[in-house]
Amino acid sequence: MTEDDVIKLLNVGHYNFVRMDEKFSRYDAFDADNGIMLEIKCRRKHYDDTIIEKPKYDWNKKYAKDNGFEFMYAVTMPTEGGDMLYLFDPIGMEEHEDYDFNWETRKLPAQTDFNWKEWVDKEVGYLHIDDAMITLEKKTSH
Repeated sequence: MTEDDVIKLLNVGHYNFVRMDEKFSRYDAFDADNGIMLEIKCRRKHYDDTIIEKPKYDWNKKYAKDNGFEFMYAVTMPTEGGDMLYLFDPIGMEEHEDYDFNWETRKLPAQTDFNWKEWVDKEVGYLHIDDAMITLEKKTSH
């Protein structure tokens, strides 16, 4: 699933996300009608705990609060039958549920999609898929 697929899938419901034009935007899409910033990650493997980068989370959290927006985090991962989309409200999880992201520093690839061989320290936290506010499945046709 691509970022554009995620936007299309979420827009089938009551969202109206538009992809951000800026190449290095800190979030990937924005729903002006609902005031929602959306960060999208398309993973190549399925994990029960998905990663969120702390600096990106902190920036989006502050920007959302300063501007009266919400911040959502969408993660897609493949399954045997297709793709799963997990939609999280990390700010709400932290503030209303006292969610423990288990922040830690890990060696990870500097960039995922550009075949970089460089590994860097990244501060990351974890969101368990069972804690997603919305879970959608996009089945693969036969």
